[in-house]
Amino acid sequence: MNDMSYFENGGETMRVVERLVKEQDFLTFASIVVGAYPGRMNGAQTTKEQLKNLFMENQNHDESLNYFGLWEDDKLIGGVGLVAVDLLHKKEKVAKELIHQFFNFFLARDIHFVALYPFRPDFYKRMGFGYGPRMYQYLVEPLSFPKGPTKKHLKYLTVRDQLQLTDCYNRVASQKHGMFLKTKSELSFIFKNDENYVIAMEKDDTVQGYIVFSFEKQSDSNFMLNNLVIKEWVYETPQALLELSTFLNSQADQVNRIEWNTQEDNVHFFLGDVRNGTNHLIPSVYHENAVSGVGLMYRIINVKGFFKELTTHHFNGVTLTFKLTVMDSLLAENNQQLIIEVVEGAINFIESSHYDVEIIVDVAELSSLVMGVITVQELYMLQQIKISHEQYLQALQQFFFVFEKPKCTTPF
Repeated sequence: MNDMSYFENGGETMRVVERLVKEQDFLTFASIVVGAYPGRMNGAQTTKEQLKNLFMENQNHDESLNYFGLWEDDKLIGGVGLVAVDLLHKKEKVAKELIHQFFNFFLARDIHFVALYPFRPDFYKRMGFGYGPRMYQYLVEPLSFPKGPTKKHLKYLTVRDQLQLTDCYNRVASQKHGMFLKTKSELSFIFKNDENYVIAMEKDDTVQGYIVFSFEKQSDSNFMLNNLVIKEWVYETPQALLELSTFLNSQADQVNRIEWNTQEDNVHFFLGDVRNGTNHLIPSVYHENAVSGVGLMYRIINVKGFFKELTTHHFNGVTLTFKLTVMDSLLAENNQQLIIEVVEGAINFIESSHYDVEIIVDVAELSSLVMGVITVQELYMLQQIKISHEQYLQALQQFFFVFEKPKCTTPF
């Protein structure tokens, strides 16, 4: 994508997308964001000023963050960074045009796979985004966290220790499928928030895990009734996990419950009493222990380019030739038919009319499949994928199987 791209809308008005660079643009964009997300932000001028300053600081000092706006007749009506549309321009396909430019920006840079957090999952599902991993929100008593033999390696972290924290996080992220490296703005937010506490487990002069948390008042009449809210919990060794758990266990005298948002499917094996206090039973006798939500969504924006990047990947020893037919209602160029030859797990693209099996799948489901969020067998049973010859179902299951489901704790 060039710095600026023009296109006509309805033959009358001119719309233009370019990078937000001027202070007055950011102030207008902040006003649009406040209008688009009224539940998150109030409309006070101080809030808009704070947002403007935040957006400018992000774009000017963090190379990983950029904001793009959509103008109509020189008036800003929407933006990407936070997908937001002016209230007067709803239902005018502004969001769709912004997303198209979002795609073009990355396609021009040979990036074939993107992700976003949806304001409405069904909206982005129709635009070809597939579901990512679920988030589980636990609300358990402090004594539910295991108590280990020691917490002698724990210490408070301050802004002076941010390099140690970043190194720990990035080591974990580099080993976990789906995670993003931590940006400067994320790191800054942790230590700029006066409500945050940061406690780390340090051993041999290396931070091996840390927890970021704050307290949330549970009563206006009883100042001693608080919940502890975990905002980030990172650990790279079992010992780091246990020592930080021991710290949480020790807060039982002044903490009512601990809120923990995690994408670990089996974390209930770690906790003691996993019930969340609702006393709700799911038939026949299943105790409510966590609420879950869908959030992060993935999308392949260039199918062939994406698979070309995986020519050095080992696809679980499978030998098979299959035709991949992808349906993409938003990106016409992504409606592709590929013949993929797999020999002992190595893939190659071939020009041939001979193949063992054809699979037909929407780009949204394909995006979730290649990330390991869901399997071929699950998609087949749910009738979200078509397979011409069922006898190859197991081979396709093995080809697409991902050993670790993706995890992502990065807000953006």
